[in-house]
Amino acid sequence: MLERELENLFIEFLLSRGYSRDNLLSQFAIRTENEKTLFRPDLIIIDTVNNEYIGLVEFKNRIDRRIEEMTLGQFYKYFGYLGTQNIPAYLVIPIDEKDFQIFELTKDNSFQPISKDDFPNFETLSAKRITEEKIKQRELLQKKIAELEDKKRRTKQSSYFTLLSLILGISASLIAVFFQQKGFDKPLNQPILCCDSLENQYKNLQDKVVVLESQLNNIAKSNNKTDTVFISSNVISLEKRIKIIETGISENPEKTLSILQVRQEIELLKKADDYSKELTQSKLDAIQKEMEVQNAWMLGVLIAIFGTILSLVIPNLLVRRNGNNATT
Repeated sequence: MLERELENLFIEFLLSRGYSRDNLLSQFAIRTENEKTLFRPDLIIIDTVNNEYIGLVEFKNRIDRRIEEMTLGQFYKYFGYLGTQNIPAYLVIPIDEKDFQIFELTKDNSFQPISKDDFPNFETLSAKRITEEKIKQRELLQKKIAELEDKKRRTKQSSYFTLLSLILGISASLIAVFFQQKGFDKPLNQPILCCDSLENQYKNLQDKVVVLESQLNNIAKSNNKTDTVFISSNVISLEKRIKIIETGISENPEKTLSILQVRQEIELLKKADDYSKELTQSKLDAIQKEMEVQNAWMLGVLIAIFGTILSLVIPNLLVRRNGNNATT
């Protein structure tokens, strides 16, 4: 039996099952934009009310492994050109001059023989197509809802990580500023310690002076002749030195005054130098304090930026990991 005769015989069978000729497209030409070749499915069953493709039929003279593979490739090409993957597909081969065998394409891409009574009528095939389309739409809707939920979850996680990083950054900045300020306050106690040490030294000197005065009193009370002679000689030498100084001052008073002025200027220069050192040190301390505060804030900002980067990277890594687990 020729394929054309087999097609006419199968069409008569479809008409007896409630199909009309308007539902059947024989040798319908399909041309794609990228390919110039025309594809002509043997028979396309359509639902004219809902404008849907509801079935594909191919006719062959026999069936074997090669024909099954070739027909399977044709079906998937037609599915792609028609823009659908869910419509039923059938392979029909002749048994004799007046009978044929129908094979249905299953989900595992094999051809399963069915009886004529098991072939669906038009209402059943149309309802099945509509049901499968609704199931597909529902699956797409559920997939979209799942993607939105996952996106919402990742956005929520990212927001939490960003907030946590900002809190950590601000906390680190405040802690750094607190400890640095505490470190700045410590030098204020040094002058007090310095003054305390001077006061202690002064007391020690007073004690030593009291001891020396007592020793001098003891010496004064003693009538040692040798000490008296020694003191007298010292007094005479001091008188000679005072006389020499008086003579120098009386002979050249300007030189003496100039020496005194030089000494005063030296003292003033020393004081000015000490004041400039203190002023420079105070400026350096202020600059150091400002730099340490800025470093503390920069540390906080860097921590916040690092936390923000982690908040964006970690959710994406988790999503990719879940996707890899799902594919495996």
